[in-house]
Amino acid sequence: MQYFPKVASLRGLARVSGHCAKHGDFVADVLPGRVPLCLRCDVEKESANRLAEQRRAELWRCGVPGKFRQAKFRDLLEICPEQVAVLQAFKGWVARVGKDRNAGNVVMVGSTGTGKTHMASAAALNLIAHCGLDVRYVTSDQMRVEVCETWGKPGRSENVELRRLAMYPLLIIDEVDILDANGHGLRILNRVIDARSAEGLPTVYISNQTQERLTDIVGARAVSRMYENALVLQCYWEDFRARRMGN
Repeated sequence: MQYFPKVASLRGLARVSGHCAKHGDFVADVLPGRVPLCLRCDVEKESANRLAEQRRAELWRCGVPGKFRQAKFRDLLEICPEQVAVLQAFKGWVARVGKDRNAGNVVMVGSTGTGKTHMASAAALNLIAHCGLDVRYVTSDQMRVEVCETWGKPGRSENVELRRLAMYPLLIIDEVDILDANGHGLRILNRVIDARSAEGLPTVYISNQTQERLTDIVGARAVSRMYENALVLQCYWEDFRARRMGN
């Protein structure tokens, strides 16, 4: 830090010495009788506040559904050994992808109500908050809507929108198997899968269908790229929603 004694004196400030437990000795210009504060600590605090605000904005923009915006892994009830094993495997992958963009894909398949979206949402929130990773959660139909909305709009194009979806450091695509009847959703899904595979970017794919049924719905080439170098998580246990209703 640079100090200008003449300027400080004109403003009625006194140049005094202080000591910071973190940064050591320092000099600061303060009003008479005031305790000197470490300017480096102030700068670091302001930087941390800006980063926290940026992370909060990223959390809001990431697309995680409203009811999962507070999702945490610990909130999932442990109901069977298979579920515990899946959860541990997925948490291990989350730890890897926070450090390495070459962590590979995750394919979550299984019955409805088994916590697949909860797990993916918890992963997204964790990676944004602790790693600053730019994560996007989207359904296959949301991708179709976002891309198709560019049609006929000045300054917007389908290719730019597809590129944006393809380049997120981590993309979570839920309801992979729910597509529109006219075929635009299938085409857009395939293009995003192809582009992310070419870039080697990790993607989480979520579906209630088996691999064989997914092949029938989205095509063999797309499924091959989804499963390439992927952690496959089979989520076939009791429906959490049905369990809560039963209680």
